[in-house]
Amino acid sequence: TPPRSLPAQVSKSVSTPIAPSPVPTPGLAKRMKKSKQPLQVTKDLGRWKPADDLLLINAVLQTNDLTSVHLGVKFSCRFNLREIQERWYALLYDPIISKLACQAMRQLHPEAIAAIQSKVLFSKAEEQLLNKVGSRSQPTLDTFQELLHKHPDVFYPSRTAKALQLHWQLMKQYYLLDDQT
Repeated sequence: TPPRSLPAQVSKSVSTPIAPSPVPTPGLAKRMKKSKQPLQVTKDLGRWKPADDLLLINAVLQTNDLTSVHLGVKFSCRFNLREIQERWYALLYDPIISKLACQAMRQLHPEAIAAIQSKVLFSKAEEQLLNKVGSRSQPTLDTFQELLHKHPDVFYPSRTAKALQLHWQLMKQYYLLDDQT
């Protein structure tokens, strides 16, 4: 045993070497299998940009649907549905990836954040409210500004009257308004 004058940390760091066993222990085998995982993590960190992470988070919060996000969001590179699902779960449950992603997103310029937020998908609730504006009407920006003021809890915080008008026009163009069916 070490003398009492040594701090506890020093006594804990002294250890006797263990002879290597010819058969790996089950824990070591698991660690060896998992050692391939960090390569995947670092690969993903390179493909997933902070802007992609912010867009993913906001889009999922709007739609609550990863398939809709996959189909409707344009990321910096093409991700398949499985990659989007894996990234979402990594952001939620992997503390290392989550921390790194949050740090990187905090470094984004405010203008970049505003640009990303303008690309966020419309939720079903937002589209239902836009549906109430008839296809035969000629709505002005004031119409959409009024919608924003009446339903601030429904619309994404960075939505503008112009963004609502443009989305309504797309819905009309593709015959997605209720009175067009």
